[in-house]
Amino acid sequence: MPLMTKSTSRFTPLFGERHQSVLWAVDVRAQEGQVSDPTLLDLPTGHVVYAIPVNAALQWESGGKTTMVVEGSVLVVNTRTSPGSIRLSADSDCLVVGMRQTALSGLFEPFRPGLVPGLRELVFGLAGPIQIAARTEAWDQVVAGFRRPAVSGPARAFWFESQFKALLALLSFNPAPEQGEFFCSRQKRLARVRVARAKSKLEARIDESFDLHRLAAEVGCSASYLSRTFSATTGMTLSQYLRKRRIEKAAEMLVTGRYNVSEVAVEVGYHSLSHFSKAFQQEKGCLPSKYEAA
Repeated sequence: MPLMTKSTSRFTPLFGERHQSVLWAVDVRAQEGQVSDPTLLDLPTGHVVYAIPVNAALQWESGGKTTMVVEGSVLVVNTRTSPGSIRLSADSDCLVVGMRQTALSGLFEPFRPGLVPGLRELVFGLAGPIQIAARTEAWDQVVAGFRRPAVSGPARAFWFESQFKALLALLSFNPAPEQGEFFCSRQKRLARVRVARAKSKLEARIDESFDLHRLAAEVGCSASYLSRTFSATTGMTLSQYLRKRRIEKAAEMLVTGRYNVSEVAVEVGYHSLSHFSKAFQQEKGCLPSKYEAA
């Protein structure tokens, strides 16, 4: 009597052997198969496994409990601390990739601080399974790369290692503060922001004594960096800029006719009338008394 058939899930090794290899990958897709096909995909102990639903949810079973993982999420499990299996159903469609925990921790060691919450504890400690959101165009390309390798023969080892690293790159790290921005562009933008902040601070307390270290701390950089960046951006030193703004404000006050020279000098931060007159003449080409008369 022939064996009955039905739509069930079959798993196909893509790379490596999951109970022996450091890195391995298994493809699980519904197809016509025998009723005797396995219903559970057991996972090797001591590996970090990435279970990826492609076009259908998958079920993770561990310790008598079942966890549903839907499309758009990836289940990450350290089987040393959380042994279990993936249940294969008639509509299963998933990719399962694993690497020996000792190998993965070595790979991640230089990047440990930047790993997403939960993953660092899972890879290096005793944390339980986590789910990470992952659904982008780049992510779909990585899954397709596992399922349809573009090379054959010995080159396949390099191919699958590169796909696994691409998978890790998409899943494992906190986003950079300015993701996608070139370093030089970001540095220039930050410099402009700090210069603008410095100008605003100086304007707000134009009558106060200039304190470079205080100003640098307020805009979030060192005094030497602020001095260098300000000069490069504006073409003048901080002291020159402050003097220019003080004299401009003084000139605005003088032309109103409501203030005398001594009052204006104090209002813009000069406590010596001679120093104020000298600075005014350097900026405007005449003494403040002559400017007032004009």
